[in-house]
Amino acid sequence: MEVDFFAVKRIVIATLAIVLCCWAIWEAARTGIARTLAERAELTDDINSADRAIKFAPNDAEAHFARGEVLQSSEDYAEASVEFERAVQLRPRDYFLWLMLGVTRDANQDQEVALRALRQAAVLAPSYAAPRWQLGNLLLRMGQYDEAFAELRRAAIGNPKLWPNVIDLAWGVYGGDVDAVLKVIQPQSQEARLSLALFLARHNQSAAALRQFRLSALTDSAKNESLLDELLKARAFNEAYEVWGRIHGLPLRTLPDGRVSDTSAGIRDGGFEEPITVGQSGFGWQITPNVANVTMSVETNERHDESRSLRIDFRGNSIPMSPLLTQLVLVKPQIHYRLSFAALAKDFVSAAAPTVTITDASDQKNAVLAESMPLRPDVAGWRDFAIDFNTSAQTQAIFITVARQSCASDPCPAFGTLWLDSFSLKSTGQ
Repeated sequence: MEVDFFAVKRIVIATLAIVLCCWAIWEAARTGIARTLAERAELTDDINSADRAIKFAPNDAEAHFARGEVLQSSEDYAEASVEFERAVQLRPRDYFLWLMLGVTRDANQDQEVALRALRQAAVLAPSYAAPRWQLGNLLLRMGQYDEAFAELRRAAIGNPKLWPNVIDLAWGVYGGDVDAVLKVIQPQSQEARLSLALFLARHNQSAAALRQFRLSALTDSAKNESLLDELLKARAFNEAYEVWGRIHGLPLRTLPDGRVSDTSAGIRDGGFEEPITVGQSGFGWQITPNVANVTMSVETNERHDESRSLRIDFRGNSIPMSPLLTQLVLVKPQIHYRLSFAALAKDFVSAAAPTVTITDASDQKNAVLAESMPLRPDVAGWRDFAIDFNTSAQTQAIFITVARQSCASDPCPAFGTLWLDSFSLKSTGQ
């Protein structure tokens, strides 16, 4: 009988195709089962699931990685390292596997092997922050400071949120030496400079913080406001004023000695002609929000000078000495000043009348320098007031505060309306 070789060939090919197809289906199923078990192991830290994943797919990097993670979580760093090494052998171009190997070897006190693994992770992912960050930290602990901060800088460039951590590490390593910190941080970007300025302000280095702020491009950044707040907390009022002034576009000029010249420095908007922003820190008028039974608004019908005044309406009980209106003002030490303003009160009834108080903002206890007489109704209408006071040798700034006097009774309600206008501050000599 004559054999049809072509028919046999077709049968063989078809059989092989079926076998290959079955093998592929089996491999896919096995890999799928292994991946499912690996995911379960990672989620539950179940070593049995990890072991089964490797049995199903002994050459799957994901399965070995999962077992390594489970072992790492149980602090079996030696065995975890073995699994991560097997994973990188199976998938050598995956930076994350090298990263995990390096971190685990480091935890197992094998710094040299960890260093090689982390360097490889950084080579595979040069723009990623995580390998640089881990490599930099390891080098730092090994005492290789220059290379460590070079890697940490690259990490922060990749992830600017790391700048505060890098700066804090430098501050600790160099014992708060500002020049040494600047040398290793090498701030170039806006984010780096403002992060450094903010850190220095929090560590009582206001002059150095201001220098970094000056070098940064002025943008609408929350860090600018945070820097202002930190300088105010540190009572670094001259530095804070420059930050506040540049944020608000004031015509500031830096003098050769580093101080700032501002011909408009003094009371801001003494006639309440400009809008008042509630809750904003700085050197303009500050209105205390949510004071019970007290409302404040700009008045155009009743005024002492120009076109507006501030109206304060009292409608019941409130905490008497709670500040209603404040302004922080730069002054010079050991100078005699006179604060002038005008007030009008109508139908005001209370045991605790409003007053204007001047306190030393540079003093830790906010010492009172002067206080006006009570602002009570006057049949003559608007009344001019003047308060004389002297600053101390340490005074850089004062608070001008409007609040009610202390009250012996509780509750201590107040009813009526007070208008304020024409605030001005002048020095009258030493």
